[in-house]
Amino acid sequence: MEFSNLITDKINQLINLLLTDGVQPSDLADNIFLNEYENISYTKLNGMVIGELVFTENIEQREITTKLRYYYRADKKVVRIEEESFNNTKVIWDRESYEEKILNELLSLLAQFHSKAQINNFVSTLPEELKLSIKEKVPNLIA
Repeated sequence: MEFSNLITDKINQLINLLLTDGVQPSDLADNIFLNEYENISYTKLNGMVIGELVFTENIEQREITTKLRYYYRADKKVVRIEEESFNNTKVIWDRESYEEKILNELLSLLAQFHSKAQINNFVSTLPEELKLSIKEKVPNLIA
C-alpha cells in the first residue's frame, strides 16, 4: 500500500472509532429471546453502565457457559468488552488501547516524511481529547 494511503487509512480508522458508539444495551437485551442466552443484566458502577450477558453453547459436545461484559460511558459509547469462560477473563476489545494503537501508528507514519511543524498542524485539527492524549504520550511533539 502506498505511503499516503497508509496515512489516509489510519486517519479513517481513527474517525470511525470516534464516530462509532458500539452495540447499544437495547440491542444486546434483545438477545434474551434467543435460546442460548440465560441471563442479561445491567448495573451502574462508578459512572459506568456494565452489561453482562450469560449464554451457553455446545463446543465439541461440551456445554460451555460464557459471560460477556460490555462497559459503557455516560455517552453510551462502549469502552471495553470482556469475555469470561473457564474462570478466565480476557479483554476482547478496549477503546482506549485501540485508539492509542491507531494514534501511535499514525504518528509514526507521519514522522517518517513530515516535519514537526506539519505534524503539529495536523494534530491541531484533531478533537481536543485526542490532542491531549497525544500531548501526554509525545510531549515534545506538540508546541
